[in-house]
Amino acid sequence: MNFFLSTDLCIGVNEALTVHEHLQALGVKKPGIIYDASLTGSLYFQDVLRNINAGYSNSVIYCNEFKGEPTYAHLENVAEFFRRESPDGLVAIGGGSTIDLGKGIALLMTNNVPALSLKGFPKEVNDPVPLVTVPSLLGSGAEVSYNAVFIDEAQGRKLGINSRKNFPKKSIIDPKLSMTAPMESVIASAMDSLVHCVDSFGSVKHTPISRIFSIEGFQRTFFALQQGQLDRAEARLDLAIGSICGVTALMNSGDGPTNGFAYYVGVKHKVPHGLAGAIFLKEVMRYNHAQGYDKYAMLNPMHTGGTAKEATAELLEQMDALYRQLAIPNLTPYGYGKGNKLELARNASISLSGSFAGNPVEFTEESANVVIDALT
Repeated sequence: MNFFLSTDLCIGVNEALTVHEHLQALGVKKPGIIYDASLTGSLYFQDVLRNINAGYSNSVIYCNEFKGEPTYAHLENVAEFFRRESPDGLVAIGGGSTIDLGKGIALLMTNNVPALSLKGFPKEVNDPVPLVTVPSLLGSGAEVSYNAVFIDEAQGRKLGINSRKNFPKKSIIDPKLSMTAPMESVIASAMDSLVHCVDSFGSVKHTPISRIFSIEGFQRTFFALQQGQLDRAEARLDLAIGSICGVTALMNSGDGPTNGFAYYVGVKHKVPHGLAGAIFLKEVMRYNHAQGYDKYAMLNPMHTGGTAKEATAELLEQMDALYRQLAIPNLTPYGYGKGNKLELARNASISLSGSFAGNPVEFTEESANVVIDALT
């Protein structure tokens, strides 16, 4: 069994106001700051930025206005901006896309190569400059993971730069930074966390330790969503802990069909990754349950008796209610129906064989067709 954690976590209300102190503790003399354009109107973010500038009058600041998930070409352009300024540390403030961009830039600062040459799982790369992540959305887990997702536009595929050297040195998690995010983004990001928890829980590569994180992450996130009080800092802290648990479990096990479907549909239709995963999550769980997989009962803390099969069925009923509450769509708004569902199942099974292989029961093109049929 192998299990790893690598990022120093600092979690709390107003913690983002101390970013400059964390940079000083890391020995950074000239920080580069990259932040989401969506944060510009946040008064709290302006306080955070003001504090950083008070500690570092020489900081290099870049506003990321790129829409959607970053491409390798965009990474190359932003990395060149920072190379000209030569910061010795980076802070990435924003959602998963901006944080992933920060990971790629930190690595390219010390590896003067084309961004595309690092796609996949690069070997023999230099250590990046120190990276501090400050998430403004809670669910992707990008703030503590080593994976960084980028889109290869030529191939139309999500790939990434996946090196354990990408681990941020510190992650500063402050629920106040997420308070101005649109609620649909908050929900999509939280659903991404549920996908991580469920996929890692069922993964054929799970371990007893990874399952502890899967279960804790699922229950915290699910309960926070169920309560419908996401405007409270306490609920955002639960989403933050759920996000960390979910991606930690995923890194230490593997994904499954839901995460794979999310990558495929997300790129093809430019659907936010968390929402794309949410579309498929419940029906993948229901398919597995129909095939006799009842271990999802362990994710259901409210069940007090009966069999594992009954507890899993009860959890799926709660999932149905949550989907209605959150208005999670099916595939119809994205142009899928009975006429082209077989094509989607075929293409997904070809593209996602690795993700399908991680499912706890055999998952084939026909399995994909059953799931997609329930969503069209």
